Amino acid sequence: MELLRRTPTLGILAALVSGLAVYDRAGAWAFFIFALLIFSGLCFISHERNIPGHWQIFFAGLAIVILCSVRIYFVLSASDILSPEKEFYNETGVISQVRTWGKNYAVIINTEHYGKLVTRLRFAEYTEGMRIKFDGVIKPLKSSERPGNFDEKKYWKARGVESRVNIKNVEELPQKFNLALMRHKISRALTIKIPKLTAEYLKAAWLGQHTEELDKKHRKWGTSHLLAVSGFHVGLAVLSATILFNKIKKKFLYISLIMWGYILLTGAAPSAMRAGLMFQLALIAPLPGRKINGVNTVSTAAVILLLYNPFLFWDIGWRLSVIAALTITLLPKGKFTWLLIGPAVAMTTFPQVITTFKTVPRVGLVINLFAPLYFSMAFTISSGITFFSLTNFPAVNNFLFPIEGIFRLWEKIAGITAALIPGKMTYNTLTIFSWNGTFFFFACRYFNFSAKKTPIIILSLTIFAHLIF
Repeated sequence: MELLRRTPTLGILAALVSGLAVYDRAGAWAFFIFALLIFSGLCFISHERNIPGHWQIFFAGLAIVILCSVRIYFVLSASDILSPEKEFYNETGVISQVRTWGKNYAVIINTEHYGKLVTRLRFAEYTEGMRIKFDGVIKPLKSSERPGNFDEKKYWKARGVESRVNIKNVEELPQKFNLALMRHKISRALTIKIPKLTAEYLKAAWLGQHTEELDKKHRKWGTSHLLAVSGFHVGLAVLSATILFNKIKKKFLYISLIMWGYILLTGAAPSAMRAGLMFQLALIAPLPGRKINGVNTVSTAAVILLLYNPFLFWDIGWRLSVIAALTITLLPKGKFTWLLIGPAVAMTTFPQVITTFKTVPRVGLVINLFAPLYFSMAFTISSGITFFSLTNFPAVNNFLFPIEGIFRLWEKIAGITAALIPGKMTYNTLTIFSWNGTFFFFACRYFNFSAKKTPIIILSLTIFAHLIF
């Protein structure tokens, strides 16, 4: 059972996501049955040779799957109980996020007694970090009746929001320091002191804030993932912190503090949280003398997040983040592996992307071959110069317009490439099959399955993934 020997939590993750995939359509009983069958099936198809105590390990894994399934079931079933509307008065809270929502704005309020609440407003009347006292009526989040349609409940639950609220009689309270207020002040400083394009990109990278104009451009180029805070951005933060504290004895502690500080500053998106947990496990692993297993680390981080908030399964950012991270860790290690990362991730994440967004720009397949490398340099250089500029370091302001040129050059390159490669790709079953199969091919190579077993595993898992996802 190679799965249990090398990456036991990968089997647990596969079992849980397979069960969740059928939860909406078939109910809780199918969730439990699928989870157990998938874990058992993956253990047996990965069997190459007997290992000491493999049956004990198998039953221990099965028990963990059951415990995880019970935890997830209770969270999901509790959310299905619709609470009646509730009116309240003189509640205090902090505006933690303000973002565009169609023609309106969605405002998240961290309240003292009712958790996170979301309200929809016509105008951006409030700013992040503002403390308010207000009256309101709590209402349950709406669920989609049709699978595949946008589900308001799952979207907001994945972000920790408990209910929606209609607010009235709002009174602004004196300011106190909080993370949301810091985000607002940084955003204002970037807007006022930094050239426009650099400020927009750094708001996305530092704070998770996107302008509609920037979003529209990157959707056209197929590079929207570069704006969403994910493992790419967290990895840059960890790399920078590692270089900065490389010669310090307890560097893992300082790196961890900087990493989690960055994740919280950006709004703690599901993809960033997954990356943070993965890097944290990788930082801790060497302390007791253990080797780092990339696939197991990614899987463990993903399982922990699912146990904490099962609604993350329906978040496209979390899904893409996990698939991309697994793809990177499954790739064969070699001198030129970094050349495979861009194309491999583009292929393995494509089925989820096309299923969610219906169309994908063709140019994205080409641009994404070099875009991550370009932006890793652009974000690192611009972040360093901008940080020193905001702290009034002497003579740094002279470099602000050159870094603006880095982002303007990107837009020129992306625009020309998009003009040369027009059109969009739509859903195609053969393409979906091929690129799902690519992911399972990398998995088979990772486990060194025999030439006879590999095609059978790829075909069976590809058909299964297509049917349930």
